[in-house]
Amino acid sequence: MAKTSKQVESDIRKLIQDSTLYTMISGEVYRNGLRPRDSQKEDAVVIFSSGLPNQIQTGVVIINLFVPDIDPYGDGVFVEDGKRVERLEQLAQEWVDSLTAEVSCYRFRQQQTIYTDEEADIHQHVIVIRLAYEFFGDDCEAVTVPQQAYIDATDTDNDSCYMPLLETEDGVEVVIQPVMQKKNL
Repeated sequence: MAKTSKQVESDIRKLIQDSTLYTMISGEVYRNGLRPRDSQKEDAVVIFSSGLPNQIQTGVVIINLFVPDIDPYGDGVFVEDGKRVERLEQLAQEWVDSLTAEVSCYRFRQQQTIYTDEEADIHQHVIVIRLAYEFFGDDCEAVTVPQQAYIDATDTDNDSCYMPLLETEDGVEVVIQPVMQKKNL
């Protein structure tokens, strides 16, 4: 059986909440229709756009990341917070790049360049992330977050104060990050 639109939205929501992007926004992540109307925070809204329930389920999801405009001169003229939008677009791209098959039973492909649109009525700009997906799992299969990390380190010298130096196959040192807390409240 295929996942429903709400199940897909919930899975994507969990993937965002387990990311650096989530820790860097001031708001929350919502499924479509659940964002508070008067929110002035940097909220992400996950929208199921389309889906086909084939043997390998395919579809499109859109993530709208709201960024409040600023009034730099205090004269009531609101403009895009360009530096903040640029930083969040970059973080959004890094999040998209991190979505691999190791993270979930989804395979994502960026369907469009991440871009920003204006929502003048609410004095906010919206960063739009449009992803095509393929789902290879069972419809009841949950997305596992936080992701588990497996470390294979052996003390070959039987040293009592052994501290493993973790490197990738390419010789790049691995940086281990603790569970992330929201930074931009």
